[in-house]
Amino acid sequence: MSSGNFFANCNLGGLVSMSVFSFDPSSQLSIVALRVKNRDQMIDFYCEMLGFKLKTEENELAILVAEDGSHERIWLEESPRATEHFGEVKRLNYYKVEVPTLSEFAAVYSRLVHAKYPVIQAEFTPDLCQFTIVDPEGNQLAIRTPETVSIDETSLLTSTDPNKKLSSKARIAALGLHAQDVQEECQFLADLLGFEFDGNNIAFQTLADGEFGISIVKHDTENVKIPSHQILGLDFLKFQLQDEQFEQLLKHVQESQMKHYLDSKQKILTVYDPVGVEWWFLR
Repeated sequence: MSSGNFFANCNLGGLVSMSVFSFDPSSQLSIVALRVKNRDQMIDFYCEMLGFKLKTEENELAILVAEDGSHERIWLEESPRATEHFGEVKRLNYYKVEVPTLSEFAAVYSRLVHAKYPVIQAEFTPDLCQFTIVDPEGNQLAIRTPETVSIDETSLLTSTDPNKKLSSKARIAALGLHAQDVQEECQFLADLLGFEFDGNNIAFQTLADGEFGISIVKHDTENVKIPSHQILGLDFLKFQLQDEQFEQLLKHVQESQMKHYLDSKQKILTVYDPVGVEWWFLR
């Protein structure tokens, strides 16, 4: 499986970003938030299978962190009134969890295989050490390690302690979105948020803990028009910015007359992309 199986070209047609804003390398994507139907089932999967740790539960919200760190990585918000659309295409195409070491990667894979959890596709080569699964509520995610090593499945299953959890450097490294208008979403990424595009037209930013990539896949599903709080799946992305970066982005958003929300303490800025994903920026 090559990365091209996950990333679809944006067909930018010569799009050049005119943004006056760009992420500083100190910026960090801290959280991907998912609306879920069965929070307990999802907590069990993400903790027991993937190796995250439950930090706390607050009302309908479950906050997941890495085992040895305090950095929040995934929020699971139980939303019983949200429409399910299980088995259908929604705005989230997939997201990718990068684990820093082969031993953590092997532990996750071993737990899934021994639990007979379906693995869609897997490749273990120096060019790509990655496998793909679908969580209990239909969100597709890829698990990869940046370590360059060639290893067969048998060795992978016996090379580490299957109880090993994810370390603090485990992170969300990429995601893919479905959009009816690919050009509009790419324009948002380039002009408002200063994303750059590589030779494969994949939007990317260099953040504090590594590169973060986004692909946009064209799909005519009406589900991308349903407000994120009314449908299960991807709800928002949360970034941490330095004060100067925050002020720069706020000014840029205001000058662009982009729909946004700023809290009364001016510490949380929310913007809304064309497919309805909320982007949270915190000082």
